[in-house]
Amino acid sequence: MESHPGKKDIIRTKQNIPKSGELFLDFEGEVSQPEESESPLIAKAKSLSVLSSSYIIDQKNSFYGKKSAYFSGKRNQIHLSVSGSSLFGPNPESFSITVPILINEQGATSTILDRTVFIKGKKYGFSLELEENKPVFYVNNLIHLNNGNTTSAEIRSTTSIPRKEWQIISILFDTDENRFVLFQNGYEKAKFEANGSEVTGIGFPEYDSSNLILAKSFFGNMDGLHIHKGEPYPSKGYTKFPKVQYSDETKLASHNGSWVISPVYSTEFSHSALLSYEALFEQPKDTSVAVYFRGDNRKFADSSKDEPKWIRLEDPKKLPSDLPKFRFHQWKVWLRSDPEGNNSPSFHSFRYQTQELTPPDVPTGFRVAEFSSSERKICFSWNSNHEKEVRDKGGYMIHYGVEPNRMIGTLFVKKAQNGSFAAIDGNETGSDYKNLKYCADEDSLISNFYIPEAEKTPQGTEDPRFSSHHERRGSLFQSGITYYFKISAYNHKHDEWEGRDQRSKLSSPISVHFPKEISER
Repeated sequence: MESHPGKKDIIRTKQNIPKSGELFLDFEGEVSQPEESESPLIAKAKSLSVLSSSYIIDQKNSFYGKKSAYFSGKRNQIHLSVSGSSLFGPNPESFSITVPILINEQGATSTILDRTVFIKGKKYGFSLELEENKPVFYVNNLIHLNNGNTTSAEIRSTTSIPRKEWQIISILFDTDENRFVLFQNGYEKAKFEANGSEVTGIGFPEYDSSNLILAKSFFGNMDGLHIHKGEPYPSKGYTKFPKVQYSDETKLASHNGSWVISPVYSTEFSHSALLSYEALFEQPKDTSVAVYFRGDNRKFADSSKDEPKWIRLEDPKKLPSDLPKFRFHQWKVWLRSDPEGNNSPSFHSFRYQTQELTPPDVPTGFRVAEFSSSERKICFSWNSNHEKEVRDKGGYMIHYGVEPNRMIGTLFVKKAQNGSFAAIDGNETGSDYKNLKYCADEDSLISNFYIPEAEKTPQGTEDPRFSSHHERRGSLFQSGITYYFKISAYNHKHDEWEGRDQRSKLSSPISVHFPKEISER
């Protein structure tokens, strides 16, 4: 049997998508709804919204998710309504704007963000631009002075942005310290501090209804525009995948990864064995992958944490010796990015092969060998099953009833000469491969009804369902009744709880009539 659990898509480590903020555009939705994220913000601000959107969906390059937005100059832009947000008002809280970009050959001179407006011939607002591959942030009359005037500032980075490589640019509007800070990949590159005594604060014009334009004149890709209160995430916050964490206080390190967990699958029969598996990964340097398996003959939930236990499979060519036999089974794969959070292993495909333990065939040649109505004794013969699992610690059951398709009792043990009980194996005096034998009388029925609690019964018959507590009373052979008998075989894994299917179907019935004596008429 071959199975392919999991998704058909390539699976990687869960990405490091921000989960809080005012707005996050991950471009996983359609062009008209770039904010429709697969992992939406916990609390999305209604005061920030997309008015219009034009870009090309790029599924080959992305920082978050599976898509990014490609912009080709002024023909592609996104207009965001921000005037309803207090962050873009006269007295804003400190906030940050972060955007990962991927520039091409034409993107060396671009306008990434722009929110400017002319009021009485004076330019207000801000813009984030690229000049010769270096970020420049222009602040236009947002710094307020105590004489009622405003002033501007330029914040220039000296670090060039490489082409065809994702770069994260963040701008901090620090209204508490009256400063603007420019970050690249989480590291501070330039800032402007308005600390003079004449500075009263930072704010936008009171009646400014202008939009924030994303990619006003930009050649390249964007992914994951993030607007939120407070400072930008540190360098570890805007990595594509989780980065290793280290605590100076506890001196402990941690590194989050992702689990890919399959549903619980089932084989047709119980007591199956795992023969082999093959997992196809791409594993960049310093990333980590691991494969785990668990199984049980009893059904368990997908989300079960404790039982059955997970077993790590280290080598496809050498499976652990303690793997359980199972009918229900589940897989999971551990994926962890490199310590810097730049690369993730990729999980492409998975297949495995199991070997199932099939139930025995129906015994053949079931017949009456001897019959004594006076002793109410009947002996049966049948051909031995070929399965070694039946001959070795398995056995047979003889079922009887008063109608062809209604069995009222089961004979599953015989009494040995020493008084102990054993499975019905057909090995009696004079029996052979094609002539197994078992004799049943009323004593046999009583023995199967009333097995002493302390008596050890054969494997496969220990379940209390076999005992007198669950057998029908009053089903001793009676005169004047025709009884129907069927036979079944079970292998050494038969168990009423975990291996109930390891028994054959019942044979066709044979009938025996116990006549009434004259004195009974």
